[in-house]
Amino acid sequence: MKNGTRKRANSVPASRESPDLRGEIEKRAYEIWLNEGGAHGCDLDHWFRAEREIAGLPPGRLGKTSA
Repeated sequence: MKNGTRKRANSVPASRESPDLRGEIEKRAYEIWLNEGGAHGCDLDHWFRAEREIAGLPPGRLGKTSA
């Protein structure tokens, strides 16, 4: 590439969450995981549910805009 710079193919964008908020979400997602028996494979469901609970949004509303 020009000027010796390379673009990282698999770079992850920086999180917009503050470290405190991320910690709260992580803790709540872990609690949900424990309460549901600790089965693997539902980590994103637990994370999104924790985000909704902490944001005070009803299920299914996080990240959606009203039309």
